[in-house]
Amino acid sequence: MKKNFPVTTHQVELASGINLVSKTDLKGIITYANEAFVQVSGYTLDELQGQSHNLVRHPDMPPAAFADMWKVLRSGKPWQGLVKNRCKNGDFYWVDACVVPIRRNEQTIGYMSVRQRADPQAVAAIEKVYQTMHAGAMPRVWKLPACLGIRFGMRAGTAFVALLMLAGGGLGIGGLQLADAAFARMYHQQFEPAIAVGQLEAKFNAIRANMLEAQLVRRDNPDSAAPSQMVQLQDYYDEIDEIFGQLQASQLAASPGHTALTEALKGYTAQARLLLTQNSPADSSPASLVAVQQSLLELEHKAILTTQALRQTLAHAAQQEFSATLERNARIRHLAIAGIALGLILVIVVGHLFIRGIVSPLNTAIRRLNRIAEGDLQGATDLSGTGETAQLNNAATVMQQHLKVMLDEIALAARRIHCHCQKLNAALYEVTEHSEAQHDQVYSAIRALNAATAETSDLSQRAERLMHLAGSADENLAHETRELATATRLTAFGAEEVASSMRQVADLIVENRGEAQLAWQASEELIRTARELNNLVDFFEPQKGERV
Repeated sequence: MKKNFPVTTHQVELASGINLVSKTDLKGIITYANEAFVQVSGYTLDELQGQSHNLVRHPDMPPAAFADMWKVLRSGKPWQGLVKNRCKNGDFYWVDACVVPIRRNEQTIGYMSVRQRADPQAVAAIEKVYQTMHAGAMPRVWKLPACLGIRFGMRAGTAFVALLMLAGGGLGIGGLQLADAAFARMYHQQFEPAIAVGQLEAKFNAIRANMLEAQLVRRDNPDSAAPSQMVQLQDYYDEIDEIFGQLQASQLAASPGHTALTEALKGYTAQARLLLTQNSPADSSPASLVAVQQSLLELEHKAILTTQALRQTLAHAAQQEFSATLERNARIRHLAIAGIALGLILVIVVGHLFIRGIVSPLNTAIRRLNRIAEGDLQGATDLSGTGETAQLNNAATVMQQHLKVMLDEIALAARRIHCHCQKLNAALYEVTEHSEAQHDQVYSAIRALNAATAETSDLSQRAERLMHLAGSADENLAHETRELATATRLTAFGAEEVASSMRQVADLIVENRGEAQLAWQASEELIRTARELNNLVDFFEPQKGERV
């Protein structure tokens, strides 16, 4: 980067409300500079025009600041920042600079920089930042991505709400489906088998009761025939086989415990059937029937214990399934609560970012436009926002800076008009005064000439009378008298022509005096126009006060 030397430690304080304006081409070559910039910089206008704008760059400015400026400007956006500039004699001054693109026919043809007095507190803060940048560290500025905007926010918000609705609906429907599946599984795997096991236990208890009743009958009448209870055992076991079929048809969980207990029950039943088949009441002796009954009682006792164990196993499995269902429902509930909380947090965060990056800058832009409409062009520039809001702020900034420059140019033109009109009025006043004096002198000469003409005419008449008188007495005297009269008449005629010419000159003087008065009136009208222009400028910049 170019280093401009020498430098001093003297700071030039800028007056409040003064705008330093310069324009450059796309390469940074100065094409225009206003009077304020010329005066503060110490250079002449000829020394500035045609030179690179880094002519006024101070060595304390970090190159990264201008690299960021050119990056922003070449993207078509305005740039705003505090800049330390150098005067021609080495002094320095701080300005709050706003550089905007100059566009024609949607093409950037140059850049315009409008600078004003920087706030001392802001200067103190930015000096520390620039020192950090000189050391090689770049300050981190967090901004929303440029792609974000009102359109993107509306689309993203709609998609987010739709996603939340789909996720909530899917979670609810999925939870209901899981609950339905859990209830169906519990019914088919625990409830139906439990009913079947209860029926088995009831049948086994009935068989045991039948055997006990048969033993009582045998005890009371040892020689009696086989009781009817023994005949019903086959029916009981047929019913037990049906219950086993139901149990097998049910969706009993195929756990090792369930399978072992079920097989044990089937084994007991098979053994009981085999005993009944081998020892029928009609063909067997009473002693063998007693032994069969005793064996059946033992088998039924084991079967009853096994059914109780199977029922407990089913109850334990049901309890486990119930606990697992509760845990799953709790996880679903926690997931739903976490999703709702996360959704609320995302909505709050996105809403805050939306308000911070779009709504607040939009309100700022609206307030700026209202201030501009009220005539306040000296408000601080704001290039915040993203998307459409950033575009609106950038456009408002460009418009504000162009209006500032236009008002400065109008004020300059008004001052020049006022100055030239004052000089013209002074010149016209002098011309009018000289015209009055010349008019009086010409009319004095005309009056003297008229008097001389009258005397010459009287002398000519006397010469003619003398000629008539001398004509009869002396011919030579008459001839001389005639020549005198002729010369006198010629002199009188010449004096009349001179008087007529002088009267024409006097008329021209009067006419010129009238034209001068009209010119003076036109000059006064221009002065009033300049004052009106100045009042218009003061309306937009009231703090600057009267200019002309």
